[in-house]
Amino acid sequence: MLAAVSAFAQEPAVKTQPVVDSPIEVSGYKLKKIYENDFTKNQKIAFEKDLIRKNNDGAWTRTGKPSNDAEWIVEGLGGVEIRNGRLRASPVPFDADGKQIDDAARSHLVIWNKRVFPADFLLEYDMNPGGSASGLTIVFFCATGTNGEDLFDLSLPPRMADYRNYHSAAIANYSDSYFSRNTEIESVTNRLRRNPGFKLVAEGKSETTGDTNTTFHVRILKVGPHIEIEIGRKTVLRWDDPETPLGAGRFGLRSMAGVSLVTYDNFKVWKVGRK
Repeated sequence: MLAAVSAFAQEPAVKTQPVVDSPIEVSGYKLKKIYENDFTKNQKIAFEKDLIRKNNDGAWTRTGKPSNDAEWIVEGLGGVEIRNGRLRASPVPFDADGKQIDDAARSHLVIWNKRVFPADFLLEYDMNPGGSASGLTIVFFCATGTNGEDLFDLSLPPRMADYRNYHSAAIANYSDSYFSRNTEIESVTNRLRRNPGFKLVAEGKSETTGDTNTTFHVRILKVGPHIEIEIGRKTVLRWDDPETPLGAGRFGLRSMAGVSLVTYDNFKVWKVGRK
């Protein structure tokens, strides 16, 4: 059951933007498709847990980087696999047949694509929350170290899907929370943040209410300082970053431990330029 109040209810308010009953308008841009993944082929998945260690002083450090042939890099202790043409993300591990091990400890997850994508892009993908009655999903974009490091530079501390490590620590990114069943307030809003700092910069209607055993189509456009978010062919927010906009970086897909099972499909990226 959804709670009545949000953990973020005391944040400084931003103006809630009306939904535009149409997709993001891209006719004024040149689009060049640079990545497409329908998950019909087997792909290597690397796990951060295999690339870190706990030192004698209790601190965690990186011991290696993901191999070059890893298409996806997973942070957190849940299960991630490609099966039946979908990228599947579970808060608990899978067994050899792809069934969830329900008595295992639950974990948040972040799944990064291996590529560094350009600063100006159009991203789209499908997400299905698998009937989840709780939990939250987020997409990170333009993600780098705060000093421009690659996300997997050995100098950066492990993140292990701990949310603080993504919004108020050693990496910079934009993050969009587009699906939630944690609270009533979160479930009806789409929240864009600039990190580090956990700064709420824009808010719109979620367009992910109602049935949770359905597929939501997500699109994100970023050109210079301008960002637009589209859910289900409706543009839910537009925002222009008044600071120096974040540039090229990685995309990450986050699901909280409360989400039952998330599947992703039809992941596509275009490089965007002005006509």
